Amino acid sequence: MVLDASVLLFVSILVRLAASGIALLAWYIHRHVVCLLGWSVAMFLSALAMTVSSYRGEGNDLPVTLLANLLFLAGYTLMWASLRRFNDDSLSLRRQVLSVLAVGAAFALLFLLANYLGWPQRAQSALFALFIAGLTLAAAWETWRGFRHDGLRSRHIAAGALACIAATRLIRIGLIVVQSLGVVPPATAAQVQSYTLYANVLFLLVATAGLVLMAQERVDRGAEPRHS
Repeated sequence: MVLDASVLLFVSILVRLAASGIALLAWYIHRHVVCLLGWSVAMFLSALAMTVSSYRGEGNDLPVTLLANLLFLAGYTLMWASLRRFNDDSLSLRRQVLSVLAVGAAFALLFLLANYLGWPQRAQSALFALFIAGLTLAAAWETWRGFRHDGLRSRHIAAGALACIAATRLIRIGLIVVQSLGVVPPATAAQVQSYTLYANVLFLLVATAGLVLMAQERVDRGAEPRHS
């Protein structure tokens, strides 16, 4: 059974807004944990991106698609940069903004080039999924490697959830490849994709909870981020 696309979209937006609110509330309590604010903005941007994406309908409206993809990428780049800042608070806001701009510019260039060369919509979707998977894996790595410095056990929760989110994107890329080769019928691909989107929503909530737990555990232990 394929999960209803409109319901999945609504739930995904709602969950991202809820995650943004949770992180914002946690930041209000722990103002010195700045990465919580970054995570809140990242979740809001991804919710906004999904809202914008819903207006393109069944067609491939290039400006709307590109805008939605760039907003989504900005959110996930900020997610990765926020977890870098959790490990090292010398990472300034300026460097975070530059990271967002650099990733966005690289994607826009490749996306427009793919469109100019006439790549099919599936290939363009795979390019987007590859960027998101890479950013999420980078965020998972930042979360995991910080354990050697502060020993926060809650890092395992967030890192594991982020790795699972990246896995759902890699599955999406795999589905595009096998569907393009005619190995898997469109109905089967749509069914698997609907369940991976549902799993993505669940892991996003777990990752948000993990980050909040990380902030609280750091406060309880009195641990400090690195200064490079």
